[in-house]
Amino acid sequence: MARPHLSSGDFFGAASRTVEAGGFRVGLWIADRPPESVVPHAHDDAHFILALDDGYCSLAHDPLTPRGAAFGPGALVWNPPGVEHRDCFTEAGGRFLSISFDPPKSAGRGDPMRLRGALAEGAARRLIGVAGRFAAGDAVVMEGLTLDLAATVLTPGDLNEDPAPEWLLRAHEVLHDLADQPGLEVATVARIVGVHAVSLARRYRRHFGRSPAAAIRQARADRAAGRLARGVDLAELAALGGYADQSHLTREFGHIYGLTPGRYRALFA
Repeated sequence: MARPHLSSGDFFGAASRTVEAGGFRVGLWIADRPPESVVPHAHDDAHFILALDDGYCSLAHDPLTPRGAAFGPGALVWNPPGVEHRDCFTEAGGRFLSISFDPPKSAGRGDPMRLRGALAEGAARRLIGVAGRFAAGDAVVMEGLTLDLAATVLTPGDLNEDPAPEWLLRAHEVLHDLADQPGLEVATVARIVGVHAVSLARRYRRHFGRSPAAAIRQARADRAAGRLARGVDLAELAALGGYADQSHLTREFGHIYGLTPGRYRALFA
């Protein structure tokens, strides 16, 4: 039996919002099907997925994520056109951002990838805010962000990085495990993995494209995004996420996602 092919910009789920500019289609979705009902399929176009909840299962992987392991909120995945997969959440109700487009004919297909780096991840997160408030004049902003994102996978040089040492991968894990702790310092992470904070900052930026401090802020915001739809009060959310107070949460969340926690929650109401 032939595997189903989904048309351009289409996914298994309920679209909360979709916008289009410059040949790119951006959507906010709720995966309303249980995982067992998602059949193996392929997409006619290429797409990125930014998981906004826990439990996102994908063919993509990287040295920090073993094959078969589910991704948490904030994971960014690239699927070239025509790749057969059954990417889905472990439970119905998971939210995600999609960015779909037809790549140049000269672009290689390759394999699904988990993407990391400030340029790709930052562009994907800002697209949530653009899609949520989309108005006249925003098309050029959306096009610029989507082009930045596409360039990270269509330019081979952007993907060739030196392998990260084991202590750096460990530092990345520790940083995310402890991100909810109030006042977490990069120096604390460096001590845990046994290196100087300057060495950690230099190698972390080189490999992941951002400073460890920026990574802590992003991890906190990603976890806050995952909790928002569950109805957690903003003051409680700030306390759970390691923020000084609700104002701190709102400021940091807006910097990373491009809109307030309240407006983000309303997107999926």
